[in-house]
Amino acid sequence: MTKTANKTKKALLNLMVGLGLLSMTACGGGGGGAAVVIFYPAWYDVFGYYCGSGDPRPGCNFYSDGTKVVDAEDPFYSSFNVLQHKTWFYTDSYGFPAAYTGWAWKSSTGIIYTDFGRALNSPQVESTDMIGDVAAEEQGAIEGAGQMFAEKYSLSAETGRHVAQVLHDAATLGKDRARTEEDIADFTQRLYGIDYNKVKSAVEVAQKGDMSKLNSVIDQVAINWSASPETTKEILKSWYGKQLGL
Repeated sequence: MTKTANKTKKALLNLMVGLGLLSMTACGGGGGGAAVVIFYPAWYDVFGYYCGSGDPRPGCNFYSDGTKVVDAEDPFYSSFNVLQHKTWFYTDSYGFPAAYTGWAWKSSTGIIYTDFGRALNSPQVESTDMIGDVAAEEQGAIEGAGQMFAEKYSLSAETGRHVAQVLHDAATLGKDRARTEEDIADFTQRLYGIDYNKVKSAVEVAQKGDMSKLNSVIDQVAINWSASPETTKEILKSWYGKQLGL
């Protein structure tokens, strides 16, 4: 496969599903008047279920690849944090009571970190219906994501929920197995309401400098999302503008 084909495939994957559920939660200002997009990480529990974004918290502190947050990645980490030597009681990632004796500090996120940077704790289990609890928390996070997305771009609540649900489904599928091109086609149709081959063709042409087809796709997405073309382009640019030259 050529470098150009690889680049196109990567751009398409990012376009369809690559950024995950809450890559859309915030943006900030940059120097010189340029906008800097900040993508908050999506967090998962030890079982691989999506459980939120923004700051990590006890039990919701794994990345999508299964690795766990370390102290330097905590938003409240500082080289000036004071460690205490004592016995720390906590609930481990699987919900079992545990204790650690040694140097550690407790972040404002509620996570306890050892002097080696390892995150110890998960939330205290209060229910025996773990599957139901996880499902409720997961759905609540999706609803919250959709609401934030809709409010940020002045979209309808229905559009916000739709986008959040589709991106969540794509991220969840990607944890169970590798995504196929059929999966990408399905998620493209669900997310944008446009046939995958039409989007693929528009991306390929855009990477050669002709933006006409891609602009046409953006206009159609705007109609499907009940948004203006300008707002839709702003959203797509914040997600993957570098790949598509938006």
